[in-house]
Amino acid sequence: MLKVGLIGNGGIAVAHLKAYARLFESGEVEVVAICDIRPERLEKEHLGSFPNARTYKDAGEMLTKEAGLIDFVDVCTPTYLHAKHAIMAMKAGFHCICEKPMARSVAEGEEMLQASKEAGRLLMLGYCNRFFAGAQEIKRLIDERKYGRVISADFRREGGSDIGSSWFRDFSLSGGATLDFHIHDVDMIRWMFGMPHSLSMVGGNRVTEGGGYDIMSVNFAYEDGMFVNATCNWCVPNNRFNVRVIRVNFEHGYVYMERTAGREVFVLVPESGEEINYSEDMIAFDAYYGEIKYFASVIREGKALDYNRPAESLDSIRIVMAEIDSADRGGERISF
Repeated sequence: MLKVGLIGNGGIAVAHLKAYARLFESGEVEVVAICDIRPERLEKEHLGSFPNARTYKDAGEMLTKEAGLIDFVDVCTPTYLHAKHAIMAMKAGFHCICEKPMARSVAEGEEMLQASKEAGRLLMLGYCNRFFAGAQEIKRLIDERKYGRVISADFRREGGSDIGSSWFRDFSLSGGATLDFHIHDVDMIRWMFGMPHSLSMVGGNRVTEGGGYDIMSVNFAYEDGMFVNATCNWCVPNNRFNVRVIRVNFEHGYVYMERTAGREVFVLVPESGEEINYSEDMIAFDAYYGEIKYFASVIREGKALDYNRPAESLDSIRIVMAEIDSADRGGERISF
């Protein structure tokens, strides 16, 4: 059974710990060490199914004392600490899975890639949406071209603005909704269609302090004439639905996936008009479990990463920074 050490035991770590509980039951991974600077997050009621895990308040101390005792590190700290902790882990000799986004800047992401290469350690970023069965099916349909090439695609993502006074509200730390929330769709677009030829974004700021965008609409253009639109809103008051929509329009049909509360659906509609409903098979899936199980299998079997390659994650940071640049210039088109 692989052993993992967790750095950061906040909100996203709760989802990771639930996934690890399933993996522990199946004899695949055990959480043996947890680190957080807040003493209260190291109390047993916050350790999930691993109340006997060794606890630390300092990441450096954990990495030193756990040498030879853990197989990989899971970084679940805030965005502005991702690069620091992932690089520390890899330099200490551990493989690393790190929560998205990769880093707060392109430069930090490049440092993470370099550290991975120099240390010879695996680095994977936790873009969990790639592990939804529906997303993988859409990717397969795109690649196989059974319904022709893609003409256009639409992505929609909405969430509430209940971020209080936390680090999320500080643009210098979180990157705002563009880097923290919308980047899920950026990663999907990068994965499904490759790097765009150019992009243009317009956006507004309502809750993030120090700059950035909380509401945005982005147009991505590709050399073959295909285009993608992605909208994101981090500021929906009294949000009850958490809208998540992907629609891909082919030459001879379309596929529509929605993971909105109460409206979970996955349908494929060929040009004949017949609706093929795969909702039951494509929607219900624990993506955090899927991504961690995959990373553990890569380590266990000595395979190469096929999903969430760090170079692709760095591309997503480049795209987001170009989006912000575009919006800062009033929607000016940015080319790659």
